[in-house]
Amino acid sequence: MRSAQLAAVVVMALLAASCGQAPGPKGDTGQPGPPGPTGPAGPQGPAGAQGPQGPPGPAGPPGASSQTRIIRVNCMLQSCQVNCEMNEVLVTAYCGAARRPATFLTENSASCGIAPSAATSPLVAVCVRTDSQ
Repeated sequence: MRSAQLAAVVVMALLAASCGQAPGPKGDTGQPGPPGPTGPAGPQGPAGAQGPQGPPGPAGPPGASSQTRIIRVNCMLQSCQVNCEMNEVLVTAYCGAARRPATFLTENSASCGIAPSAATSPLVAVCVRTDSQ
């Protein structure tokens, strides 16, 4: 019991000693500590406004469609023969909706016969331009 009384007296003495005293002046600010580790990236923000349209690009080389020509001849109204140009090659030709084979006369011409017929009309041919060498 004596130790409890002694502890109570010491605590009261310390409290009485600190009564009525103001805290001392504030000291200088210390240097900042080292930076901490980088945190995880946050979510992506909203999309910005669309930018202005850029200038048009240069024209490209001519495509394959400019090298190909399809000829369609109505055999009921005119001769049932087709001729490609001199710088073209006849790739394929057929006669009528049933696609009967045409007769190839030369490298750049074909025919469906000399007598007009609904079965051989139209004559369809595909000509492709070749490079002159």
